[in-house]
Amino acid sequence: MSTYNTAELRRQNRSRVFRYIFDSQTPVTKQDIAHSLSLSLPTVGQNLKELQECGLLETQGTFSSTGGRKPRAIGIAAGVRCAVGIMISVYHIHMVCIDLRANLLGQTSIICDFSDSDEYFRNMAGELERFLDENHVDRSHLLGVGVALPGIVDEERDTVVLARIVETSREFPTRRLTQYIPYPCFIENDANAGGIAEWWNYNAHGNMVYLSVQRGVGGAVLLDGVRYMGRHHHSGEFGHMCIVPGGKRCQCGMRGCLEAYCSTARISTDLGITREEFFAGLEAGNETYAALWKEYLDYLAIGIHNIRMVLDCNIVLGGVLAQFMEPYLGELRARLCAINPFKSTGNYLKLSHYRSWSTCVGVALHFISEFIDNV
Repeated sequence: MSTYNTAELRRQNRSRVFRYIFDSQTPVTKQDIAHSLSLSLPTVGQNLKELQECGLLETQGTFSSTGGRKPRAIGIAAGVRCAVGIMISVYHIHMVCIDLRANLLGQTSIICDFSDSDEYFRNMAGELERFLDENHVDRSHLLGVGVALPGIVDEERDTVVLARIVETSREFPTRRLTQYIPYPCFIENDANAGGIAEWWNYNAHGNMVYLSVQRGVGGAVLLDGVRYMGRHHHSGEFGHMCIVPGGKRCQCGMRGCLEAYCSTARISTDLGITREEFFAGLEAGNETYAALWKEYLDYLAIGIHNIRMVLDCNIVLGGVLAQFMEPYLGELRARLCAINPFKSTGNYLKLSHYRSWSTCVGVALHFISEFIDNV
């Protein structure tokens, strides 16, 4: 075997060992790895030594012994690398930092109106550095910074068509968004990023839809964990399916779109209040809010039902709305049951794991996945 082939085989074995430990979620033993991967104990031992010297693995206690020395419990040193995810919205910049296990190490939201200006992008880079300092992030451990925003990303042309954060859709070079960030960067659509984050924590198999409900309504379709983008990268634009022909005018210019009825602006800025104030009033018995919320849930149920009828898979509800939905999930599921012609409990609808942070986590996961695949 040539030197190149030997080196490549060693790299593949090291990657397989690391991936096995990573996918196991809980600590494993050297014997577990050897048995599951059909590798010799000396080969496993050598790879474990190399990975531990790199700081990627750690001993997390011992297991009970059946005779002789207790086997070591080996696990991922999740904090040895990290990535940051940024979401740009109309009025805020949101940031998270995650470790290799996608655990949140820190998160923040900064009030900052979007502006197509150097001042805005410099400010975003400055806020990133402040965020890293506040969370004591070692820059040498930072894999990269993902930036997500509402828009269609054209990777071939390195451009993004922004929507909902500017008055009209405009095409930007992606480099403009990250020009002041001195780390590897990646740009992604906000809803697609949210879908990736939820799939990361998805315990079922098969397909999944992520529905993001915030000021804009969008989503992502994941087929066995792979995003289905569609021919023109318009897959998952659930906010622009018509649910009321000739109805309210949407920001896209059409009438009757789901977004026109279920944008969180309807229960916040359109009323001159915050989302928190709306739900506090709803809980306090405000009759006006209650009537609006009933109508809102009716239309949201129609949109979710339509997605279910087309794709027949679980749907994860995310975006900023998700953080308020726990007390109302039963009501929404009941509406879904009432309009479903097939036997259904409505349990196919889940709330997102990361709630309003899904998008930030998902775009940061680009660098985590890339790192894991190339160990």
